[in-house]
This record gives sequence, C-alpha cells and structure tokens, in this order.
Amino acid sequence: MTDRQWLLPLLPAFPLVLLVLRLWYLSRQNLQTMLLLVQYVSPLGLLSTLTIALLWVFPATILLTRALGALLLVSDPHRAAQSRLARVAGRIPDWVVVVAVVVGALTWQLRFLPTLVMATLSILGLVIRQRVANVGAYAAATGVVLPFVAALLEYTFFGPAIVDAIREGEAVTVLLLALPPAATPLLTGPVPARAARAVTHWPAACAAFATPFLIGVIFLRAPILPTVAMEVDDGVLVGSVITVDDRMTTVIDTGGAVRFVLNDHVRSKTLCDAGDRPPASRVTVHGWSVEQTALSWIAPARRPAAIDPRCEGRATSR
Repeated sequence: MTDRQWLLPLLPAFPLVLLVLRLWYLSRQNLQTMLLLVQYVSPLGLLSTLTIALLWVFPATILLTRALGALLLVSDPHRAAQSRLARVAGRIPDWVVVVAVVVGALTWQLRFLPTLVMATLSILGLVIRQRVANVGAYAAATGVVLPFVAALLEYTFFGPAIVDAIREGEAVTVLLLALPPAATPLLTGPVPARAARAVTHWPAACAAFATPFLIGVIFLRAPILPTVAMEVDDGVLVGSVITVDDRMTTVIDTGGAVRFVLNDHVRSKTLCDAGDRPPASRVTVHGWSVEQTALSWIAPARRPAAIDPRCEGRATSR
C-alpha cells in the first residue's frame, strides 16, 4: 500500500487538468484567448459545471465496484483474498451503496434505470450469499424470486417503449431496456471459479480505462459561460459572455474570436438557452422521454415557448 501512496497527491490533478482542457477547447487552442478566459472565468463555476455534468459517475463507480468485487468473492474466495478489486469492494459500506442507488435513481436517464435495478439486485443477492450462513432460502428469494418479479414489473412498465424502440430502429435503447431484466438472475449467484477473475477484472479494467476519456468528452462539451445573442448596430452577435463592465462587453463568438463591444452599441440582449435541443431518441415511456431523469420531473424547469431566432444566427459584428 505504501508504494502506491504517491498516487494520492495526483487525484486533485485530474479535475485541474479537465478545467485547463475545457478552457483550451473553448479558446479554440488560442493561447491568448485562454489567458483571457483564465483571468475572468470563475473556478467555482467550472467546478460546479464539472459536478453537475459528472454526477452520474459516483453511483456508476460504486455499484460496479461493489457488484464485481462481491461476484469475485462469492465465486472464488481464495483468489478474492489477493484481489485489489475485492478488497476495495469490501471497504465500501452498505450505506454508501444505498446512497449511490438513490443518486442513480434521480440522476440517471430513464433508459438506464433497468441497469440500475440490475446492479442493485445483483449486489443484494451476492451480499446475501456472502454473509448468511444458511443461504438456501435467502438465496432463492434474493437470487431467483426477486429478480424474476422485478423483471416482470420492468417488462410490463417498459414493454411499450421497447416496441417503439424496435419500430424506430434504436438498437441501443432496445438493449438498455430489454437486456438488464433478463440478465439480472444470472448475476445474483457465483460463476465458475476458473472464469471468475476474467469475468470480474476485465470489465473493471475496461471501465477504469474508458471512464476518464468519457468524463473528458462530456466535460469538454458542457457550457461554462452564458450564451447570449446581442443586437448591435451592424447585426447580431452570438457568443458566450466573458465579462461585462461599465464601458464594454467582452464576448467570445461561436468561431472562437474575442469581440469587445461598446455597451452604447448594444441595442438588446437575449439569453440563449442551450438546453432546448430536441431529444436524440423519439422513444417515450408513458409520456416521458427515455432521455429524461427523475430529477427533471421533480425539480421545476422553465419551458420557453420557442427559441429566439437571433440565437440561431451567426456573429456578424466586427
């Protein structure tokens, strides 16, 4: 353990690298523009955007680690004693798993909820096998009966959406809605000991390798500055506001060029809502889009009647 303590100081460096890359991406790889952004962009705003954009990572990491570690421990206890994955999974308290499930239920899109149920029932069945001495009746309840009941309820609830996804040709949505309920009974019990290490360590290694890249892509696309459409003397300027003082407004347009506009030349400003994009999937579940989250149902949201046409234009001011 002591030979890996040097990794701990590097953990805070990952968010810092993401913040620098976000500014570099926003400045279109222009050093002078990036220095201007560093001067005015608030680190708190960047961290807030990073937290909101990556809120789904916490439950995904906790549930995947706990499920794979418990599967290895139940399938091959001798190798699990020497496995770092099993040791890390064993140190995750039960209350952290419960919090991860609640956060996932609120922040994951509707099409990912069958996967959340699958992970939850898998952990429950494996933990029962691991901790209960007379495991027969409990294993039958949590490893067979409960997954089949959950699968029946899920197929009843998501059945129309699965049919719509097949008609729309959305293969990914079909797999996300139809595969996890059927796979849940297979993940609540042990696998052959010879295959246990490959079944658990390879998915964990692939997830650990792909997660930083996925986080980087999502964060690089997350907005960190308000987008406005300003009507000026010679046209409409669309861009992100860097700063506003008593004399001029500094804006970086959609092409990455920085514009300094005198406030006396600004006739009007319109805040452009970047969240009003049409959903990529046409599939709905009882009237709710599969791309929506439970948090979006609970939290109040502003629903504009139409997108201002000025926000769809390009910068014309020089």
